[in-house]
Amino acid sequence: MKLVFLAVVLAANCCRAQNVIAPALVVKRTYPQPVATVAAALAKIQPTTSGELPTLDGFVIPSPQALDGYKKPRYQCTVRTVGLPSGGTLVRVSAKITAWHEGSHSGYEVLASNGRLESDLLDRLQDALTPIDTTKPAKASAVPVPDISAPMPQFPKSSGLVPPAEAAKHDNSNLEQEAASLEDILRNQSRPTNLVAVKQDQTPILESPRSDAKTLFLASAEDEFEVLDLNPEWVHIRISGLSRGWLRRSTIEMLDGSEAAKAEAPARTEKLGGAGASSASAPFSVSSEEIGTFPGDWGPLKGKSARIISVQQAAGSGRITSPQDKLQFAISVFKKEALAPGVNGLVLIFDAEDGGMVASTREALEQWRRGTISEASFWKQCLLDPPEILGLTN
Repeated sequence: MKLVFLAVVLAANCCRAQNVIAPALVVKRTYPQPVATVAAALAKIQPTTSGELPTLDGFVIPSPQALDGYKKPRYQCTVRTVGLPSGGTLVRVSAKITAWHEGSHSGYEVLASNGRLESDLLDRLQDALTPIDTTKPAKASAVPVPDISAPMPQFPKSSGLVPPAEAAKHDNSNLEQEAASLEDILRNQSRPTNLVAVKQDQTPILESPRSDAKTLFLASAEDEFEVLDLNPEWVHIRISGLSRGWLRRSTIEMLDGSEAAKAEAPARTEKLGGAGASSASAPFSVSSEEIGTFPGDWGPLKGKSARIISVQQAAGSGRITSPQDKLQFAISVFKKEALAPGVNGLVLIFDAEDGGMVASTREALEQWRRGTISEASFWKQCLLDPPEILGLTN
């Protein structure tokens, strides 16, 4: 049930498509029932808050582009409830409609809803809130019912049977408790605590953690996703409901106070803290990681793919770093950091006034780790820019 309401409340943040961001139309309606009762009714109609559309015609505001150029239309509704002083509930509904557009810049686009989906959902909510009128006489049967006179059974007072009025009161109490629980879910579980945010527009969300994987859609800057798992290069995210995807670690940032950020900070400090340095005294902290083209003219890696790790002096460390600090930190990084298939080298950038760059090819790195070349020979095969960055002498 938590996942049901999580999908409803977070739908608008979890699936932004590329290109034009359509203005959100919000349709509002007031119901006399309290928030708890409305929440229970929303749970019943939740499966209809998202899905595929048979066509865009009649659901979106007409645009200059012909609708027949779009494929795979889908919709996702966001529902928010607000308690009113009168005891009733104000319900706001907005629908996000996306479709794939073929053209010079193919991709998913967000189309402006004309309000039909929102109104239909509010109508279904009204039906779910309207009790069945049991006072109306039942429809007469086509077959005559024989008139049989028989005495009504009389149950002894000690039979243990609950009178109908008491049974109805007990059922109403259970319903109120369930509605209160659903209201708590909406209030306390509407926002997960392990979230990451996308840094830039047009960030690809991939089907699997590979550079050549299929792109599911392009996320926009500040889109937020729930983290399922992460490693130094990839983040596994929940898109919506059971939908999953992958983001490059370098394309996201941990939100302040999130569990993902708290869990990652000590892990990265332990992994890249430097030989012999505790997490409390580590002189450097990782500011970004990415896999991209080598940022320089060094022959062995020029124009090739490399894993690039940027670090800066740890905040609050109070230390002035020295070439020896940089050397010890570089040793810890080059000994531990793994390279994905197809990546040709490892680059460490010290982002400071007295910083610089240290880079190694995959071949030299593997030889050093296997022990086939000495540490001194390894550093001679590396790019040191400036040459004195690690305090090594030729």
